[in-house]
Amino acid sequence: MRKIIQRIHKGIIVSVQAAYGEPLNKPEYLCAMAEAALNGGACAVRMAQPENIVYFKQKHPDVPVLGITKPEVIPANAHELVYITPSLQDVAALASCCDIVALDATLRPRPGGESLESIVEACRKAYPDLALMADVATLEEGLNAEKLGFDLISTTLSGYTVESRQMLQQGPDFALLEALAKQAKTPVIMEGRVWEPQEVTRSFELGAYAVVIGSAVTRPHEITRRFVQAVP
Repeated sequence: MRKIIQRIHKGIIVSVQAAYGEPLNKPEYLCAMAEAALNGGACAVRMAQPENIVYFKQKHPDVPVLGITKPEVIPANAHELVYITPSLQDVAALASCCDIVALDATLRPRPGGESLESIVEACRKAYPDLALMADVATLEEGLNAEKLGFDLISTTLSGYTVESRQMLQQGPDFALLEALAKQAKTPVIMEGRVWEPQEVTRSFELGAYAVVIGSAVTRPHEITRRFVQAVP
């Protein structure tokens, strides 16, 4: 576990995902995008759904993978819900094919009545070599995740919960990153709305352990939309 965490230090992790119905939402296409990211210097990938991760790992067993589960169709009220690796069953589905599993570590109620604390405790017993990353939206959630024993804390959910929606149009949450880096001993990952190289530089200057980039690299329709919106 420690070796995996060390391997991502000062690295770029590329989130390789596609939503239900999108042209690239097939294991072989996602694998190809991940390979392209690795060719560009990425140190690891973040991927969703066991079937996609297994396909990738069969070809690249030594590449660190941060895995999650999430619904095929994200509900309209997703900001109110815990939907990223929400249960122990979801972690179990990822444990055999991932090096790191990311969970929603907000303070919101989880489906099925499970608590985040009980999930972490069960994971430590069942999967002692599996690293756990806390996807959070606030400083309070990040510090709570450290208390529960997560190996990594990520700013992933800033802007995507009721409590943090004001951040959605404000770019990467540098304030949250800086606060977590100063107050937590656990390595902190910058993730969420990173579009520009200078934002990567600033993230590391503020104490990021690693940076995750998603849409800016692996969502062609989002990349295209930015240019289309620039047409006078």
